[in-house]
Amino acid sequence: MYDWPMLYQAVSATLDSDRIGAPVFVRWTASVAQNKNVLKAQLAEMTACANRWLAANVRQLYATGAEAQGHLSLALEYATGGSALLALALAHNRPYMNLAIYGARGAVYHNDFIALSSPEAVTAQRASPTVIAASSNLSTPDAHVILEAIDQSLAANQPISMMRTGGQL
Repeated sequence: MYDWPMLYQAVSATLDSDRIGAPVFVRWTASVAQNKNVLKAQLAEMTACANRWLAANVRQLYATGAEAQGHLSLALEYATGGSALLALALAHNRPYMNLAIYGARGAVYHNDFIALSSPEAVTAQRASPTVIAASSNLSTPDAHVILEAIDQSLAANQPISMMRTGGQL
């Protein structure tokens, strides 16, 4: 099972070392979802991670794709001028993840980074790759706001402003 908190912590530790300078762009693609019903929730978790890594608030969100067909993408523009492109699809028994974060002085990459949550999961994955599923363990107080914005953008087929009274997401 993909361990989102472990991935978040590993990347955060690398970013905290300041080797790449201030992060300005996140490109994260993943084929980890086991069913269509979790795509939006997992994309919201990816958004929460990107928000924390870029240490910024989303100014504008644009969602594309088709949940019914098993793929969704987000283009995020941040108040600081940074941006993120996130894409999530069904795993189809072959989970895959590619993450690149570009900073002012360099970049960090995780290619096909599979963070399995337990030795049992590793054994199970070797025996049957179909048991790998992404988990949504990170919590964000604005998850409902992200999910609502994804729905609005998909319905309108256009970017959604994330500006709101008292701040931004």
